[in-house]
Amino acid sequence: MEIIRKILRKILAGKLPKFSSEGRGCEIKQGDFFGLKNIKIGNDVYIGPNSYWYGHGGINIGNNVIIGPKTTIWTVNHNYESSTCLPYDEVDYHKPVTICNNVWVGYGALIAPGVTIGEGAIIAMGANVVKDVPALSMVGGNPAKVIKERDFEKYHQILKTSNYHYLSKKRAGIKKRVEKT
Repeated sequence: MEIIRKILRKILAGKLPKFSSEGRGCEIKQGDFFGLKNIKIGNDVYIGPNSYWYGHGGINIGNNVIIGPKTTIWTVNHNYESSTCLPYDEVDYHKPVTICNNVWVGYGALIAPGVTIGEGAIIAMGANVVKDVPALSMVGGNPAKVIKERDFEKYHQILKTSNYHYLSKKRAGIKKRVEKT
């Protein structure tokens, strides 16, 4: 898969993003990524299509992370407390965004500068994340609030088995199953 990705990069000549570091087994769909030298991606990360990321302040993504389509991650803000200009002055504040291991970010989520999303957290579709998200929490809404906690014991039991999301299963040739509820 990595060889195919390298060949595609050469063929497309820059159409695929080239982050400062990208782990093995990643699947990155087409999107708009700015400040690529400040975006670091771990192993087995999926980034959905039409993402819009401004990484000048730094974006660090752990391993086994799934990020849905149409997400926005912003790492820069303006100085609105200026004493010289309105609505803000020429000063930019760069604040990194960190997404820890085993996180799932849903479709259309927005992540503000300086946010850290803890290990195993789930960000609901359309959530507007403006402050840190505790590990194993599910957040949703605008602004995002904790709406549920993941089962600590179950999460750590699965961690011991190293049974991760579908990208690693895809490499092993295991098909994704669909269950009707």
